[in-house]
Amino acid sequence: MAMTLVSCALLVPGFPAAHVAEIGSKRNSAFKLLSKLRTRQGRRKLGRFFAEGETFLRMRPRGVFVRKSRWKQEGLAQIRQQVLEGAEAPEAPAARPLFWGGGVPEDDGAAARQASYAVLENELFDQISTQEKSQGVLCVFGMPLDTAVSKVTSSNVVVLDGVEDPNNLGVILRTMEAFGSRTLLVTKGTVDVFNPKVVRCSMGAAVRGRVDVAEVLASELRPMLRGYRLFSTRLDGSLPSTRLQERLTGRDAFLFGHEARGLSRELLDLADEHVRIPMSPHVDSLNVGVAVGVLLHSTLKG
Repeated sequence: MAMTLVSCALLVPGFPAAHVAEIGSKRNSAFKLLSKLRTRQGRRKLGRFFAEGETFLRMRPRGVFVRKSRWKQEGLAQIRQQVLEGAEAPEAPAARPLFWGGGVPEDDGAAARQASYAVLENELFDQISTQEKSQGVLCVFGMPLDTAVSKVTSSNVVVLDGVEDPNNLGVILRTMEAFGSRTLLVTKGTVDVFNPKVVRCSMGAAVRGRVDVAEVLASELRPMLRGYRLFSTRLDGSLPSTRLQERLTGRDAFLFGHEARGLSRELLDLADEHVRIPMSPHVDSLNVGVAVGVLLHSTLKG
C-alpha cells in the first residue's frame, strides 16, 4: 500500500518553530486550515488530521494548537517538553514502516523537534474542539494520501460495512492493534478513520499506523480477498464463536455491519460462514466494537 508523508509543521505560515503564534481571528490562515480538518474532504485535500488531548503530544505531531486559557495558566514549557520527549523516545518508532504522521521508523523525531506551536483564543479553540472537557491541546499529524489496495496478505482482516459511530470505529482500531489484526477494509458509508472522535477513541492507534486502512467497494471485496475464508456475524449463525478456532485457515476475514441494520445483503452473501456469539437469553444485539473484540480474541491461540 503506497503511502505519502505530508509535513504539517508549517500550519502557521511565516512562523519558525521557535516562535509561538497567537491566533485571535477567524480570518487567520492557520485557523482556516485547522477548521478544514474537521471534515473528511478537508482532511483528504490537505493531507492532515488532528487529535485532541495530551496523549498525542508524545506521538510526534507536526503542529500543536493550545487553548489560550491553558497557555496563560502554565505557558508552553510543559507541552513542548512532552513533544520533545516523544521525539527522542526510543519506543516511539515501534509502529509499522509506513510514512505516517507520527511514530514510525522513518520518522527520527526531527519533524516533531521542529513542530510549530500556536495559541488559539478560547472561543476559536472551542469551535474546533470535539470534547466537552477539553485538555486544551490539539495536535496535527500528516496522513497517508494513497490508501488504494489491490491485494491483501495479512491474516485476520476486519471488514466494516457502513459503521457510522466514530466511537465504535475508534474502539475497533484500538482492539485490532491489541490483537494484532493489521488490515481494516471499510465500505462506503463507514465513518472516516481520521475523524477526530475516531482518533481520540482509538487511543493513538489511528496515529501509530500499525493498522492499514483502505476504503473499498463492496464489489471489490471478493477478488481482493481471494483465498480468504470470510466470516460474518449473525444471531442465527450456525458456527458459535467458541468454536471459531476450528474453522480458521490463517487467511481469514471478519465482516461487521451497521450498528442497527447489520451487514448489507451483498456482504452477507459473500460470507463463507456465519458466526453466532453466544449471549444471555432475550438479548438480541451486541455493540459492533464488542463483537469485533470477541471474534479477534477467539482467534488467539493459547
